[in-house]
Amino acid sequence: MGSTTSQSSGRTFKATAVAIAPYALVALDSSGTISVAGDNATDHVIGVTTEAIEASGYGNVQLLNSGGSVEALCGGDTIAVDAIVYTDGSGKVGTDNTNVKIGYALQASSADGDVIEVLIHNHVFA
Repeated sequence: MGSTTSQSSGRTFKATAVAIAPYALVALDSSGTISVAGDNATDHVIGVTTEAIEASGYGNVQLLNSGGSVEALCGGDTIAVDAIVYTDGSGKVGTDNTNVKIGYALQASSADGDVIEVLIHNHVFA
């Protein structure tokens, strides 16, 4: 077995050479490493970190296909309970509906860096 582990709702991944904050949305690259997800449709957002991950270190990611909810970092947008949230750059969620849909806010946010619970949208990966 490789240097990663798999659980029913999470998996260990190696980060690129840049550290990743806890509760950040992450994308997977072609080499199998993760980085902070951007706000474009080309990023393959796979999950949310459950801990801080050092640069080139290993850490757990709660996969978005596991269902249920995740705790996610918020950008500067005001987010109401039950609002649809999308990727917002820098691994955060926001309300810009031109980005990738993540789910529905179960808590409100009014400040950059807040952590809220998000009900995961059923993703279809292309």
